[in-house]
Amino acid sequence: MSQRVASARNSPHRGLNLMHPIRWIPEGARALLDVGCNAGELLHHASEEFPDLALAGVEINPVALEIARQKLPQADLHPNGAQDLPFPDESFDCVTCIEVLEHVPAELRAQSLAEMRRVLRVGGRLALRVPHAGLFSFLDPNNIRFRLPWLYRMLKRKGMRDAGYEMSKGEVVWHHHFSRRELLGLAGPGWELETARTGGLFLMPLFDLARNPFYSHNRTDHPICRLFARISNGDLGCPIYGPLAYDILLILRKS
Repeated sequence: MSQRVASARNSPHRGLNLMHPIRWIPEGARALLDVGCNAGELLHHASEEFPDLALAGVEINPVALEIARQKLPQADLHPNGAQDLPFPDESFDCVTCIEVLEHVPAELRAQSLAEMRRVLRVGGRLALRVPHAGLFSFLDPNNIRFRLPWLYRMLKRKGMRDAGYEMSKGEVVWHHHFSRRELLGLAGPGWELETARTGGLFLMPLFDLARNPFYSHNRTDHPICRLFARISNGDLGCPIYGPLAYDILLILRKS
């Protein structure tokens, strides 16, 4: 796998930090797949930035998928996991997989990335973002369910993040934090690495945890929750943390 650092100087999305997947949708892309699309936020943003882009997504949480379908009636959305994408070979110019691979059982991660490569056209781009094996990975709020189950039950209630999984075939797994080398090994041959970026340190997990009560009461529109999200996203966009960072983004091109 070769490496070539991509330049974003000509990107029309200068207001978005370089950890944001929308920054990496290629100019002239015709079709986008979001793997683990949740309630469709990324696809909705993409539709605003690229009105002619054909949109597709997969999501195993039926509650979130129904919200996405209401929000994006024009999108081709399916109740599938990453390891079994219901699309023909070479269907998309771009695939995004943002904070999803850590939810996939370890034995299915390589298969999931192989599926993403299969549905990409030659020269197509994968934007893959996952938790990074950095200094504060132990603060991952999603692993509270395993470290401190009593606290997780108190915070969770019936929040948006967990609603619907009991009805799906998905399995809640420990959030693994990946190294760059580990991700490239899982991806296997047939990719060209355009760039690898890291962001976030300890504000990301702390403010993600602080947003849990808002999810539990379905109040993600609350001004305080939005403030916490802006702080978290600002930390994510900070490029100075390097190997200490909490998140990692790989931009891979199908060769």
